[in-house]
Amino acid sequence: MHASTVILVAFLTSVLTTTGAVFVIERLGIFEQAEPQASVPNVRGLSEADARTNLEVAGLVPLVGPREVSTEAKPGTVLRQSVPAGQNLPRGHQVTLTLAEAPPKVPNLAGLTPAEARVALEREGYKLETDDPIPDPEVPAGKIVKQVPSADTPHEKGRTVVVQVSSGPSEVEVPKVSGLGLNKAKEELEKLGLKAAVSWVSRAETATYAVLGQKPLAGEKLAPGSEVQLTVNR
Repeated sequence: MHASTVILVAFLTSVLTTTGAVFVIERLGIFEQAEPQASVPNVRGLSEADARTNLEVAGLVPLVGPREVSTEAKPGTVLRQSVPAGQNLPRGHQVTLTLAEAPPKVPNLAGLTPAEARVALEREGYKLETDDPIPDPEVPAGKIVKQVPSADTPHEKGRTVVVQVSSGPSEVEVPKVSGLGLNKAKEELEKLGLKAAVSWVSRAETATYAVLGQKPLAGEKLAPGSEVQLTVNR
């Protein structure tokens, strides 16, 4: 074989070998540069803003998932992260955060009627249950005077709130109505939940329909709905 032919064969063999090696390297990615990695920071207990900042500084993308009711964690802080702290991820990878949400609280029902309270509770996701009325000297009869749980207490949605309405004062003090006209005397008694029982008399030189006497006397106490006997001039 001529020397020139030997040189040509050697050259071609070298070219083919080099091309094959490059092809294999490219196919297998033997010398590809490793993708940059980021270490996941621990963001549990941080506020949403601080957690976002820490993840972004590490080269990761924060996402906020559904919030979760918690009685222990401060609302808006991170309860959980989708990737544990210390794990390595490619830069730009997403990490989902679960934030704490304050538990719902029972609304204030004081002074409402049961019908009004039912609407207010259903709007907040609660149910109403009524218990026996209780006397109260200040809250008008038929208005809510007590609720369990009390207003602003954390309470899981779907649960029941028990209320009691006022039956009015257990006893009221009889007012002085002697000397008043009959209509005015009735008005004063009815304000306190008392009733007037009229006995008529006729006295000369006395104003018509004037209350001449009452029983019980002013200052005595009666249960609401009781009668006060009035002696009235006709």
